[in-house]
Amino acid sequence: MGQLRPGQIVVIVLCAVAGLAVLTFAADTLLNRETAPAVPKVDMVAQARRMASDGLEDANDFGCRPRDGSPYPVILVHGARSNGAVTWPMAAPYLSKQGYCVFALDYGWSNSIRDSAQVLGIFVEGVLQATGARKAAIVGHSLGGLVPRAYMRLEGGAGKVSELITLGAPHQELTGELRENCGRETVCDELRSDSPLMRELNDPSMVEEGVGYTALGLKAEQEAASTFVDGPKEQVTNRMLQDDCPLKGLVEGVIGHNLETLDPVMLSYVNKALESPGPLPGGYRPDCFALIL
Repeated sequence: MGQLRPGQIVVIVLCAVAGLAVLTFAADTLLNRETAPAVPKVDMVAQARRMASDGLEDANDFGCRPRDGSPYPVILVHGARSNGAVTWPMAAPYLSKQGYCVFALDYGWSNSIRDSAQVLGIFVEGVLQATGARKAAIVGHSLGGLVPRAYMRLEGGAGKVSELITLGAPHQELTGELRENCGRETVCDELRSDSPLMRELNDPSMVEEGVGYTALGLKAEQEAASTFVDGPKEQVTNRMLQDDCPLKGLVEGVIGHNLETLDPVMLSYVNKALESPGPLPGGYRPDCFALIL
């Protein structure tokens, strides 16, 4: 073999240096992978457990698995100045007896609705992971009907919600009296028809694709705000209790905003909406004299 020429020696040296650099970079990369602290995985189920309402019978069993006939867990969202135990003492056991996995959370209702929507998003994710379900059905009372709408529109949660059922939720045409009665909490500034948040929720549409809406309300509630949702009839059902059961409105105060979540007729609407694909069937009429569920 002949002697290497100076040019060949230079090439060999450069190749060796380049190879050494590649090996050094690879070793450093592997070392960093081994020594870099692992990003902790967030336990969404554990977070949802911490948010779950205390003292609510037949709810928040994170070992529950949805049945074939009721594939979606039901999440109950309370309204302002309340919590899950106060709002849902009849609804939770009733829906559980119908075969649903029922969950309810407590959230900081006085904060911005945007913040509450983020909290709800964490709870929904935890429930879905625990139950193995693809989506959840949400039932919300009063302010608890707006928070899920904000979750779906502002937090991208629409794909995780099969339907939204609201009771006495101030969806639109809010009066100044409602805001004044609300108080000075952050959320009260958002309860104006012209607030940036309400414009985001209601314009150009009030509904999300693929979600069914059942909006329930009382005649007296319309004096403060409309409890109805605008949308195509195949996606939205609006129902006022007194339209089906006129006698319910004869005695003022017998059933009011804070008591509607305890009323058997209102809960029969909820159950029918849950068991039917899409919103509450337009032809459904409840037993107006039902006393016990």
